[in-house]
Amino acid sequence: MFGMWEMTKWVPDVPLSSFQLLVAGGALLICAAILLGMRRKMKVEMENSVVTEELMAYLARIANALESPRTPTGEEISAQLLRRIAEKEEGRLNGKVREMPFTLLDR
Repeated sequence: MFGMWEMTKWVPDVPLSSFQLLVAGGALLICAAILLGMRRKMKVEMENSVVTEELMAYLARIANALESPRTPTGEEISAQLLRRIAEKEEGRLNGKVREMPFTLLDR
């Protein structure tokens, strides 16, 4: 921001003729033409790899999910609930799951 204020103070002090501005504009156009010419010569090709293909597949799935949001049906919700209950019961039978008490007195 400070540089912009300094620029406004500096610009009126430099007298530029219209010919000098025309030459500067022409020089900028020549630089732009050179850069465009160089761009055509330098081409970068990317090779497909397993990682990029997998990444593109994941991104496509995310894009599809964002385009068509759907809520789970009642059957899907009940199936997930029954699956969780069954996993919890299997854990109890195997002794892997130990429920946490709700209060400090039960510990």
